[in-house]
Amino acid sequence: MTASPSGVLTESVSVSEAAEMARRAREQVVGRVSGHPDRRDTDEYFRLAALNDTLLPERVRDALDRLRDGAADAVVVHGLPADGPAVPVLGWTWLGMVTRRLGHEYGYRAEKDGDLVHDVRPRPEGAATQSNASSAVDLSLHTEVAFHDIRPDFVVLYGVRSPEPRPATRLVRIADAIRECRPETVRELREQRFRIAAPESFSQARIVDDVAPIGGSYDWPTIRWHSSIVAENTHRRAAVTDFLESAESVAHQVRLGPGSLVAFSNSRCLHGRDSFAARYDARDRWLLRTYVLRDVTRLMSRYGLEPDSAGIRTLAEAVAS
Repeated sequence: MTASPSGVLTESVSVSEAAEMARRAREQVVGRVSGHPDRRDTDEYFRLAALNDTLLPERVRDALDRLRDGAADAVVVHGLPADGPAVPVLGWTWLGMVTRRLGHEYGYRAEKDGDLVHDVRPRPEGAATQSNASSAVDLSLHTEVAFHDIRPDFVVLYGVRSPEPRPATRLVRIADAIRECRPETVRELREQRFRIAAPESFSQARIVDDVAPIGGSYDWPTIRWHSSIVAENTHRRAAVTDFLESAESVAHQVRLGPGSLVAFSNSRCLHGRDSFAARYDARDRWLLRTYVLRDVTRLMSRYGLEPDSAGIRTLAEAVAS
Protein backbone atom coordinates (compact mmCIF):
# COMPACT_ATOMS: atom_id res chain seq x y z
CA MET A 1 0.00 0.00 0.00
CA THR A 2 1.25 3.46 -0.80
CA ALA A 3 1.91 6.19 1.74
CA SER A 4 -0.82 8.10 3.51
CA PRO A 5 -3.52 9.47 1.17
CA SER A 6 -3.11 12.98 -0.16
CA GLY A 7 -6.79 13.76 0.13
CA VAL A 8 -9.06 15.06 -2.60
CA LEU A 9 -7.38 15.40 -5.99
CA THR A 10 -8.92 17.93 -8.39
CA GLU A 11 -8.26 18.05 -12.13
CA SER A 12 -9.69 20.23 -14.90
CA VAL A 13 -9.97 19.50 -18.61
CA SER A 14 -9.22 22.44 -20.92
CA VAL A 15 -11.61 23.55 -23.65
CA SER A 16 -9.25 22.34 -26.39
CA GLU A 17 -8.76 18.98 -24.66
CA ALA A 18 -12.52 18.58 -24.25
CA ALA A 19 -13.19 19.24 -27.94
CA GLU A 20 -10.69 16.57 -29.00
CA MET A 21 -11.97 14.11 -26.38
CA ALA A 22 -15.54 14.54 -27.60
CA ARG A 23 -14.58 14.03 -31.24
CA ARG A 24 -12.62 10.87 -30.55
CA ALA A 25 -15.20 9.49 -28.11
CA ARG A 26 -17.93 9.77 -30.74
CA GLU A 27 -15.73 7.92 -33.22
CA GLN A 28 -14.25 5.25 -30.96
CA VAL A 29 -17.04 4.56 -28.46
CA VAL A 30 -20.42 6.13 -29.19
CA GLY A 31 -20.39 5.27 -32.90
CA ARG A 32 -19.50 1.63 -32.28
CA VAL A 33 -22.26 0.71 -29.84
CA SER A 34 -25.60 -0.49 -31.13
CA GLY A 35 -28.47 1.53 -29.69
CA HIS A 36 -28.53 3.74 -26.63
CA PRO A 37 -26.91 2.81 -23.28
CA ASP A 38 -29.05 0.51 -21.16
CA ARG A 39 -29.06 1.00 -17.39
CA ARG A 40 -29.67 -2.69 -16.81
CA ASP A 41 -26.89 -3.97 -19.04
CA THR A 42 -23.94 -1.63 -19.19
CA ASP A 43 -21.30 -4.17 -20.15
CA GLU A 44 -20.97 -3.47 -23.88
CA TYR A 45 -20.81 0.28 -23.43
CA PHE A 46 -18.52 0.29 -20.40
CA ARG A 47 -16.22 -2.35 -21.88
CA LEU A 48 -15.72 -0.28 -25.03
CA ALA A 49 -15.26 2.87 -22.97
CA ALA A 50 -12.62 1.15 -20.84
CA LEU A 51 -10.71 0.04 -23.93
CA ASN A 52 -10.47 3.69 -24.93
CA ASP A 53 -9.78 5.28 -21.57
CA THR A 54 -6.59 6.86 -22.90
CA LEU A 55 -8.99 9.53 -24.15
CA LEU A 56 -8.87 10.78 -20.57
CA PRO A 57 -5.87 13.04 -19.98
CA GLU A 58 -2.94 11.20 -18.42
CA ARG A 59 -3.11 13.31 -15.27
CA VAL A 60 -6.75 12.26 -14.76
CA ARG A 61 -5.87 8.59 -15.24
CA ASP A 62 -3.00 8.95 -12.80
CA ALA A 63 -5.31 10.51 -10.21
CA LEU A 64 -7.81 7.66 -10.62
CA ASP A 65 -5.03 5.12 -10.24
CA ARG A 66 -4.00 6.78 -6.98
CA LEU A 67 -7.58 6.54 -5.75
CA ARG A 68 -7.83 2.88 -6.74
CA ASP A 69 -4.52 2.05 -5.07
CA GLY A 70 -5.31 3.87 -1.82
CA ALA A 71 -2.98 6.83 -2.29
CA ALA A 72 -5.89 9.29 -2.48
CA ASP A 73 -9.42 9.31 -1.12
CA ALA A 74 -11.30 11.17 -3.85
CA VAL A 75 -10.88 12.57 -7.36
CA VAL A 76 -12.84 15.51 -8.76
CA VAL A 77 -12.75 16.27 -12.50
CA HIS A 78 -14.28 19.37 -14.10
CA GLY A 79 -14.66 20.23 -17.78
CA LEU A 80 -15.35 16.81 -19.29
CA PRO A 81 -17.23 17.10 -22.61
CA ALA A 82 -20.96 17.14 -21.96
CA ASP A 83 -23.79 16.43 -24.37
CA GLY A 84 -27.53 16.92 -24.51
CA PRO A 85 -29.31 15.43 -21.51
CA ALA A 86 -31.90 13.44 -23.51
CA VAL A 87 -29.39 10.58 -23.96
CA PRO A 88 -26.08 11.58 -22.32
CA VAL A 89 -23.88 9.21 -24.32
CA LEU A 90 -20.71 11.19 -23.64
CA GLY A 91 -21.58 11.15 -19.95
CA TRP A 92 -21.93 7.38 -20.10
CA THR A 93 -18.56 7.23 -21.85
CA TRP A 94 -16.67 9.08 -19.11
CA LEU A 95 -18.62 7.26 -16.41
CA GLY A 96 -17.68 3.92 -17.98
CA MET A 97 -14.01 4.84 -18.28
CA VAL A 98 -13.76 5.96 -14.68
CA THR A 99 -15.81 3.07 -13.29
CA ARG A 100 -13.84 0.38 -15.09
CA ARG A 101 -10.50 1.99 -14.23
CA LEU A 102 -11.44 1.67 -10.55
CA GLY A 103 -13.03 -1.80 -10.76
CA HIS A 104 -16.45 -3.02 -11.89
CA GLU A 105 -19.97 -1.67 -11.54
CA TYR A 106 -22.60 -3.69 -9.68
CA GLY A 107 -26.06 -3.16 -8.21
CA TYR A 108 -28.68 -4.22 -5.67
CA ARG A 109 -32.07 -5.56 -6.62
CA ALA A 110 -33.67 -3.48 -3.84
CA GLU A 111 -32.04 -0.26 -5.07
CA LYS A 112 -33.52 1.04 -8.34
CA ASP A 113 -34.44 -2.53 -9.40
CA GLY A 114 -30.81 -3.57 -9.68
CA ASP A 115 -29.84 -0.97 -12.30
CA LEU A 116 -26.07 -0.72 -12.72
CA VAL A 117 -26.19 2.98 -13.61
CA HIS A 118 -28.43 5.04 -11.36
CA ASP A 119 -30.32 8.17 -12.34
CA VAL A 120 -30.15 10.52 -9.36
CA ARG A 121 -32.95 13.07 -9.71
CA PRO A 122 -35.39 14.78 -7.35
CA ARG A 123 -38.88 13.32 -7.02
CA PRO A 124 -41.86 15.03 -5.39
CA GLU A 125 -42.60 12.10 -3.09
CA GLY A 126 -38.98 12.05 -1.89
CA ALA A 127 -38.47 15.79 -1.45
CA ALA A 128 -38.07 15.72 2.34
CA THR A 129 -36.56 12.24 2.73
CA GLN A 130 -32.99 11.19 3.44
CA SER A 131 -32.61 9.64 -0.01
CA ASN A 132 -31.18 10.56 -3.39
CA ALA A 133 -34.68 11.69 -4.46
CA SER A 134 -34.64 14.53 -1.93
CA SER A 135 -34.27 18.23 -2.62
CA ALA A 136 -36.08 20.26 0.06
CA VAL A 137 -33.70 19.13 2.83
CA ASP A 138 -29.97 18.69 3.12
CA LEU A 139 -28.88 15.13 2.46
CA SER A 140 -26.95 14.21 5.60
CA LEU A 141 -23.40 12.92 5.48
CA HIS A 142 -23.34 9.17 4.88
CA THR A 143 -21.60 6.26 3.24
CA GLU A 144 -23.39 4.25 0.57
CA VAL A 145 -25.20 1.04 1.55
CA ALA A 146 -23.92 1.30 5.13
CA PHE A 147 -26.41 -1.30 6.36
CA HIS A 148 -25.16 -4.07 4.03
CA ASP A 149 -22.22 -6.41 4.50
CA ILE A 150 -21.31 -5.90 0.81
CA ARG A 151 -20.67 -2.21 0.24
CA PRO A 152 -19.16 -0.31 -2.71
CA ASP A 153 -15.43 0.25 -2.61
CA PHE A 154 -15.96 3.39 -4.69
CA VAL A 155 -18.83 5.62 -5.75
CA VAL A 156 -18.79 7.64 -8.98
CA LEU A 157 -21.11 10.61 -9.63
CA TYR A 158 -21.29 12.37 -13.00
CA GLY A 159 -23.18 15.62 -13.63
CA VAL A 160 -25.55 15.53 -16.59
CA ARG A 161 -27.59 18.59 -15.70
CA SER A 162 -27.59 21.02 -12.78
CA PRO A 163 -29.22 24.43 -13.13
CA GLU A 164 -27.92 27.38 -11.15
CA PRO A 165 -27.70 27.87 -8.26
CA ARG A 166 -26.06 24.45 -7.99
CA PRO A 167 -26.21 22.64 -4.66
CA ALA A 168 -22.90 21.59 -3.18
CA THR A 169 -22.03 17.94 -2.82
CA ARG A 170 -20.26 17.80 0.54
CA LEU A 171 -17.30 15.43 0.67
CA VAL A 172 -15.49 14.58 3.92
CA ARG A 173 -12.38 12.47 4.42
CA ILE A 174 -12.74 10.37 7.56
CA ALA A 175 -9.10 11.10 8.46
CA ASP A 176 -9.84 14.84 8.45
CA ALA A 177 -13.02 14.42 10.52
CA ILE A 178 -11.29 12.30 13.16
CA ARG A 179 -8.59 14.93 13.65
CA GLU A 180 -11.32 17.40 14.65
CA CYS A 181 -13.07 15.01 17.07
CA ARG A 182 -12.56 14.66 20.80
CA PRO A 183 -10.59 11.48 21.67
CA GLU A 184 -13.55 10.07 23.59
CA THR A 185 -15.73 10.47 20.49
CA VAL A 186 -13.42 8.28 18.44
CA ARG A 187 -13.22 5.70 21.23
CA GLU A 188 -17.02 5.50 21.44
CA LEU A 189 -17.46 5.21 17.67
CA ARG A 190 -14.99 2.33 17.48
CA GLU A 191 -17.28 0.27 19.70
CA GLN A 192 -19.81 -2.15 18.16
CA ARG A 193 -22.70 -0.48 19.94
CA PHE A 194 -24.64 1.27 17.18
CA ARG A 195 -27.51 0.41 14.83
CA ILE A 196 -28.03 1.36 11.18
CA ALA A 197 -31.17 1.00 9.05
CA ALA A 198 -31.53 0.71 5.28
CA PRO A 199 -32.15 4.06 3.52
CA GLU A 200 -35.53 4.99 2.11
CA SER A 201 -34.32 4.45 -1.46
CA PHE A 202 -34.09 0.70 -0.78
CA SER A 203 -37.27 -1.30 -1.12
CA GLN A 204 -36.24 -3.74 1.61
CA ALA A 205 -36.39 -2.65 5.25
CA ARG A 206 -33.38 -3.81 7.21
CA ILE A 207 -31.74 -2.88 10.51
CA VAL A 208 -28.21 -3.91 11.42
CA ASP A 209 -27.12 -4.09 15.06
CA ASP A 210 -23.66 -4.04 16.64
CA VAL A 211 -22.08 -1.67 14.14
CA ALA A 212 -18.78 0.10 14.86
CA PRO A 213 -19.00 3.27 12.73
CA ILE A 214 -15.24 3.87 12.77
CA GLY A 215 -12.99 0.98 11.82
CA GLY A 216 -9.51 0.43 10.47
CA SER A 217 -6.27 1.40 12.13
CA TYR A 218 -5.27 4.69 13.72
CA ASP A 219 -3.29 5.64 10.60
CA TRP A 220 -5.83 4.22 8.14
CA PRO A 221 -9.34 4.76 9.57
CA THR A 222 -12.51 3.71 7.78
CA ILE A 223 -16.12 4.80 8.17
CA ARG A 224 -19.57 3.20 7.97
CA TRP A 225 -22.28 5.80 8.47
CA HIS A 226 -25.89 6.68 7.72
CA SER A 227 -28.36 9.26 8.99
CA SER A 228 -30.37 6.41 10.54
CA ILE A 229 -27.57 5.61 13.00
CA VAL A 230 -28.95 4.93 16.49
CA ALA A 231 -26.99 5.37 19.73
CA GLU A 232 -28.66 4.12 22.89
CA ASN A 233 -27.02 6.10 25.66
CA THR A 234 -25.99 9.68 26.35
CA HIS A 235 -22.26 9.17 25.72
CA ARG A 236 -22.82 7.54 22.35
CA ARG A 237 -25.36 10.14 21.26
CA ALA A 238 -22.86 12.85 22.22
CA ALA A 239 -20.23 11.05 20.14
CA VAL A 240 -22.54 11.03 17.10
CA THR A 241 -23.20 14.76 17.49
CA ASP A 242 -19.53 15.63 17.94
CA PHE A 243 -18.51 13.51 14.97
CA LEU A 244 -21.06 15.09 12.62
CA GLU A 245 -20.12 18.61 13.70
CA SER A 246 -16.45 17.79 13.21
CA ALA A 247 -17.09 16.23 9.80
CA GLU A 248 -19.12 19.19 8.53
CA SER A 249 -16.34 21.56 9.62
CA VAL A 250 -13.87 19.95 7.19
CA ALA A 251 -16.22 19.22 4.28
CA HIS A 252 -15.10 19.90 0.72
CA GLN A 253 -17.74 21.67 -1.39
CA VAL A 254 -18.03 20.12 -4.88
CA ARG A 255 -20.52 21.56 -7.36
CA LEU A 256 -21.32 19.00 -10.04
CA GLY A 257 -22.30 20.85 -13.19
CA PRO A 258 -22.58 19.22 -16.63
CA GLY A 259 -19.29 17.48 -17.36
CA SER A 260 -18.14 17.36 -13.73
CA LEU A 261 -17.39 14.07 -12.01
CA VAL A 262 -16.40 12.93 -8.54
CA ALA A 263 -15.14 9.47 -7.58
CA PHE A 264 -14.39 8.60 -3.97
CA SER A 265 -13.63 5.79 -1.55
CA ASN A 266 -16.82 4.69 0.16
CA SER A 267 -14.92 3.51 3.24
CA ARG A 268 -12.68 6.57 3.56
CA CYS A 269 -15.16 9.34 2.75
CA LEU A 270 -18.61 10.53 3.71
CA HIS A 271 -20.73 12.56 1.35
CA GLY A 272 -23.91 14.59 1.46
CA ARG A 273 -25.69 17.28 -0.52
CA ASP A 274 -27.15 20.70 0.19
CA SER A 275 -30.85 21.30 -0.36
CA PHE A 276 -32.04 22.92 -3.58
CA ALA A 277 -35.24 24.07 -5.27
CA ALA A 278 -36.52 21.26 -7.49
CA ARG A 279 -38.70 22.05 -10.49
CA TYR A 280 -39.71 18.48 -11.36
CA ASP A 281 -39.32 19.15 -15.06
CA ALA A 282 -36.82 18.50 -17.84
CA ARG A 283 -34.42 21.08 -16.38
CA ASP A 284 -33.90 19.57 -12.93
CA ARG A 285 -30.63 18.38 -11.45
CA TRP A 286 -29.60 14.99 -12.83
CA LEU A 287 -26.59 12.87 -11.93
CA LEU A 288 -25.47 9.44 -13.09
CA ARG A 289 -24.09 7.16 -10.37
CA THR A 290 -22.28 3.84 -10.23
CA TYR A 291 -21.32 1.60 -7.33
CA VAL A 292 -17.89 0.07 -7.90
CA LEU A 293 -16.19 -3.00 -6.48
CA ARG A 294 -12.42 -3.09 -6.79
CA ASP A 295 -12.42 -6.87 -7.30
CA VAL A 296 -15.79 -8.19 -8.42
CA THR A 297 -14.40 -11.67 -9.13
CA ARG A 298 -14.11 -12.31 -5.41
CA LEU A 299 -17.86 -11.87 -4.99
CA MET A 300 -18.66 -13.76 -8.16
CA SER A 301 -16.74 -16.70 -6.75
CA ARG A 302 -18.67 -16.38 -3.50
CA TYR A 303 -21.99 -16.55 -5.35
CA GLY A 304 -20.88 -19.10 -7.96
CA LEU A 305 -21.39 -16.75 -10.90
CA GLU A 306 -19.74 -16.56 -14.30
CA PRO A 307 -17.50 -13.57 -15.17
CA ASP A 308 -19.74 -12.08 -17.87
CA SER A 309 -22.44 -9.45 -18.12
CA ALA A 310 -25.16 -11.91 -17.13
CA GLY A 311 -23.13 -12.84 -14.08
CA ILE A 312 -22.87 -9.23 -13.02
CA ARG A 313 -26.61 -8.82 -13.44
CA THR A 314 -27.14 -11.92 -11.30
CA LEU A 315 -24.74 -10.49 -8.76
CA ALA A 316 -27.04 -7.51 -8.37
CA GLU A 317 -29.78 -9.90 -7.32
CA ALA A 318 -27.57 -12.18 -5.24
CA VAL A 319 -26.22 -9.26 -3.24
CA ALA A 320 -29.74 -8.22 -2.31
CA SER A 321 -30.95 -11.68 -1.36
